[in-house]
Amino acid sequence: MDVPQFIAGRFRIEREIGTGGMGTVYLATHLELERTVAVKIIKRECAADADVADRFLREARTMAKLRHANAAMIFDAGSLPDGRHFIVMEFVEGETLSQALAREGRFGASKAVSIATQICDVLEEAHRLGIVHRDLKPSNILLGKRGVCVLDFGVAKVLASSAESTFTHASTGSGQLIGTPRYMSPEQCLGQRVGARSDLYSLGVLLYEMLAGRPPFVDPLQSALLIKQATAPAPPLPRLRQDLPRPLALAVHTLLAKRPEDRPRTAALAKVLLERSLSQPERTLPDPEPLSAMVAAVDGGRGLMFRVGAPAVLVTTFSALLAWGYTGQSASELRIPDAALPVAAAQVKMTPVSWRNDVAAMGGGTVERGENPAPVEQLSVDQARKIAARFARGSVGDLEIVDTDSGPAIVVVNNQRKTGNTNFLVLQKRAGKYRLSAQGRLDTEGFSHASWSTELVDADDDGYKELLFSGKDSSESRNLRRLILFVPNNKRTYSMQMTGETTPRGTPRIQWLSNAAGADAAAYRTTLRQKARSIVARKR
Repeated sequence: MDVPQFIAGRFRIEREIGTGGMGTVYLATHLELERTVAVKIIKRECAADADVADRFLREARTMAKLRHANAAMIFDAGSLPDGRHFIVMEFVEGETLSQALAREGRFGASKAVSIATQICDVLEEAHRLGIVHRDLKPSNILLGKRGVCVLDFGVAKVLASSAESTFTHASTGSGQLIGTPRYMSPEQCLGQRVGARSDLYSLGVLLYEMLAGRPPFVDPLQSALLIKQATAPAPPLPRLRQDLPRPLALAVHTLLAKRPEDRPRTAALAKVLLERSLSQPERTLPDPEPLSAMVAAVDGGRGLMFRVGAPAVLVTTFSALLAWGYTGQSASELRIPDAALPVAAAQVKMTPVSWRNDVAAMGGGTVERGENPAPVEQLSVDQARKIAARFARGSVGDLEIVDTDSGPAIVVVNNQRKTGNTNFLVLQKRAGKYRLSAQGRLDTEGFSHASWSTELVDADDDGYKELLFSGKDSSESRNLRRLILFVPNNKRTYSMQMTGETTPRGTPRIQWLSNAAGADAAAYRTTLRQKARSIVARKR
């Protein structure tokens, strides 16, 4: 063994119990507590730069917050004298999902769904803490006496960070790919930002393999596998397993949707989708585009009537799954009319967008089985501008139509002629009419008469777009910029101001407003910082 006998002076290495692309796992004993633990030692080439140790420990602290019966608990972390990082975690007895599949070939529908829903439980808790697994695969799933146990939460993120990259497919110095292409989401294969829905794609691959006896894509060439995963539709599951309930096949292909926004928004919704796929619902809701391509994939050659009706089997009413209430405003400059506050506990959350009813149009209540819900309103930009003009005090500037849990919202920049200040308005439909649901200031004292532009971003990877307002001070001599990120779903804003100066490293000097403080704002600060850097880069 190329490891010391004692780790951190209190863990004695007993024997090797497994190895993989990221490192090797050893059985060890905690000398003081006389407890059996597992020690994972990361490969040296996976983390070669000088700042990795600090990052690694910070990420380990985050991972240690995850305490769930279906996740292996992390006890300790650190670095060996030679620079290799290690994680000390709970030792869980059992066989891996890869071992079980090698023995049984494939599973019945009930067993596969049971395993998948237990994974959903732990994913939901992890995602709530901001932890994305990024490397779900059969060897990271243990099947033991206490049920399913998910290993290696967050390890791929640690390694991606150590490669000084925001992309999870970045290679290490040795050329090793971070992540496992056979189970990686399309956005991960393409080097795009990875979020909770990436884990749900990987879960879909696991389910597919459990049911079909093979993953959707297999190729000896890693590059070819990445291309297939990113672009090719998964082979229709019913062709490989004719005895499966069709709603289950549809659910698996929904998880395997190429676009993150076409997958369930949360692991909790994925769990409900899978559980209901094994039982025939009394009534189902029509499922409009864009999921018709997925339905065609599992059609298996049936006639036109099935092609039209099959989407209805995909989704039943997700009534009262998640309560959504107003959690308080984080920006002093944001004002929400009392009449526009969301319904406290009866709001229905159904995703993707194409699955949801326009709950607001139905009065904000739950959807009962047998009701025929109103279709989601398709609003054109021209129509939105006419609506916005009725509320604007002055001229209507940039305008965007965004989706929220309670239906579409119009967000518009309002240039007020009398005061010379600019604000933004949020308009949403309530009781059949568009009403002002929120408004916020863009110009402030010391930063007024600015020119403002907007763009849509998904800063928190939840599938819902946020608005990024960029304001340029009217005085060219000051060269100030003000950036505001507005989250329509909870009506919060996060703000910063660029001083016009740069650091010796060429990065912009930034003044953060108080509403951008706190751990829950980390993703939004990152987006604002990236926008500031892009502005500076364009000037060079």
